[in-house]
Amino acid sequence: MAVASQGCRSVPHCRRHPEQTALYQIVQKHLETYLALAGEDDWNAQRVPAYVEREFRRYLECGILAYGFARARCPDCGHDFLVAFSCKGRALCPSCNARRMAETAAHLVDHVFPPLPVRQWVLSVPKRLRWYLEREPRVISAVLHILLRVIEAQLRRSSDAGARARFGAVSFIHRFGASLNRHVHYHCCVIDGVFEPIEDAGDGPQAVRFRPAAELTPEAVAAIAEQARVRVLRWFARSGLIEADDVR
Repeated sequence: MAVASQGCRSVPHCRRHPEQTALYQIVQKHLETYLALAGEDDWNAQRVPAYVEREFRRYLECGILAYGFARARCPDCGHDFLVAFSCKGRALCPSCNARRMAETAAHLVDHVFPPLPVRQWVLSVPKRLRWYLEREPRVISAVLHILLRVIEAQLRRSSDAGARARFGAVSFIHRFGASLNRHVHYHCCVIDGVFEPIEDAGDGPQAVRFRPAAELTPEAVAAIAEQARVRVLRWFARSGLIEADDVR
């Protein structure tokens, strides 16, 4: 409820009510049943991990005054209002996820990315491989490194830069799809070009020159996808996770 005293020109605090949302009501009503059924035999005794249960329970306390709050006062009008504690979760809570997303985007724009063009690259793998991505951290890292190396090589070629040129990128690993299905995939924000060192005989720090990439054509995208596909499957075969016949 937004409340402000007369004469106060600041924007009043509006407390959210998560308990009125459909997601909160569903979790609140069915969480205990879900946790109890997860350990039964007909579910193959696949108990819910402790960190998953913890995320659900913290979400049920997020934004609820009964679980703690801070009391704030407007310095202009002297009005007091309450701010409920948040769970600061990374998985389930829509409010905390949205705030973290906005803060991360602002940090990248203000302090990380230079004023240069940035392109988003997304990699999704077949369902047969997602099982390993969900359970093997080394597989997630290996696939990401393969994707980034392929993109960097393409940017270096399209910008006519030398072998010492490097690119800049920030990667995000998503573990769910749009329908909340388990779907590990990658989002990479990549500066559309490479940074090439400038030869300098002085004693100061070495400077770099930005070499923008040429226009990305459909053929270049197809070539990048093919290279990533071949290298990822080759890595799975070399690691002994998938037989060579299955790779073919």
